[in-house]
Amino acid sequence: MKSSLRVLFPLIIATTSYGQVITHDDFKAIIPFLEKEDFKGAFTKTNKLLNSTRNDTSELRGIVTYMNIFSAAGMVTLGQMTYNDFSKNANKYLGQHIVMSAHPCIDSSAKGWNSLQFSTTDEGKLQGMTVTPNNANTHILFFEYFDYYDTIIPSDFIGKNVRCGGILQAVDTNPNKSKIWVARLHIANAFARVMTPR
Repeated sequence: MKSSLRVLFPLIIATTSYGQVITHDDFKAIIPFLEKEDFKGAFTKTNKLLNSTRNDTSELRGIVTYMNIFSAAGMVTLGQMTYNDFSKNANKYLGQHIVMSAHPCIDSSAKGWNSLQFSTTDEGKLQGMTVTPNNANTHILFFEYFDYYDTIIPSDFIGKNVRCGGILQAVDTNPNKSKIWVARLHIANAFARVMTPR
């Protein structure tokens, strides 16, 4: 995770949004916690920001919301949060806009963590998926599934860094409550956006 954080959370393109309260400086202040996997510190910081910016409709808030859920999952792997508390926290964001980290997009036949892959579901729909582990690749924090609102042509994205986001539709936690993997996030009305290098 550490090596890819600069790709995962690049400079944000400003979005026009009324009621924006979270600033780019607020967002940048969270990254050092995540780089060193101080999940508790990141969770505390993001909780404070989200609780004080309920009217914020910006993309930055969507990113901070994802960081909050991500850091809570990290806390579960470290025994700092129970599965019940994780579920309670994550479920309060159901129906809200979240924006994930940018990941390199790879072919569906390749193997890779911290990468976006496209596949076809049993129903014949194209779906995006990422597997997001901790730095040491010893715990999977999330399997992230994206159902897109626009037509996606995978070849347009393969080999590029792609950011996905959308509406958090469901959070399925590990039924065994082990620390091998924490949760599956299901994202509806999702988008996929190639991140331009700066």
